Amino acid sequence: MQRFFTWVITFFSGIRSIVLMLFGLTFLVCAGMALYDAATLWQARDWPSVVARVDQCSMNMRYSKQSSWWDVSATFSYGDDFARHHQETWTPPDTPRYSRHPDPVVSDSEQSAIAKRFCDRAAAEGLRVSPSLPWMAWRSEAVANEEWKANFLMIGVCGLGAVILMALGISLWPGRKVAVKSVGRKKRIQPAKKRV
Repeated sequence: MQRFFTWVITFFSGIRSIVLMLFGLTFLVCAGMALYDAATLWQARDWPSVVARVDQCSMNMRYSKQSSWWDVSATFSYGDDFARHHQETWTPPDTPRYSRHPDPVVSDSEQSAIAKRFCDRAAAEGLRVSPSLPWMAWRSEAVANEEWKANFLMIGVCGLGAVILMALGISLWPGRKVAVKSVGRKKRIQPAKKRV
């Protein structure tokens, strides 16, 4: 019976370590995506600007504990005969912020006016398009405002979270302490070399 309980505890300890490491990998992917976005935005400074047309634009409310704000999601057309398409979601730096408790009530007309303002501005600024990879595009406004700098916070938070969670998962892996103690014991009981 004791062996069964030991096996159950070891099994669930292993599951716990695997879950922690999976979350760590998720945070690592998040850091990698933020790094990719930052690098792309950095390179986009040298890309030529092209005229873009907004095909679809919508606003989505985002919430924190204390405030709420708008994210803009838009689909752009660009290139010859506007045959290429680019979809992007962003948070404008001057988006209206509302205090919560109670949550704000925004009318449809006000929401449409906010969407028109931000999407028209993005269309007026145009897109930056890679000359060698024309399917890679980014808003000129984001490039001009150096939004790549904001990605470093995401890289730092996700990278630190990945290191902590993966290290915790490895340190809590069942049998690891026994293996470490066994190696330490073997080192201690090695016979001393005879002096010649």
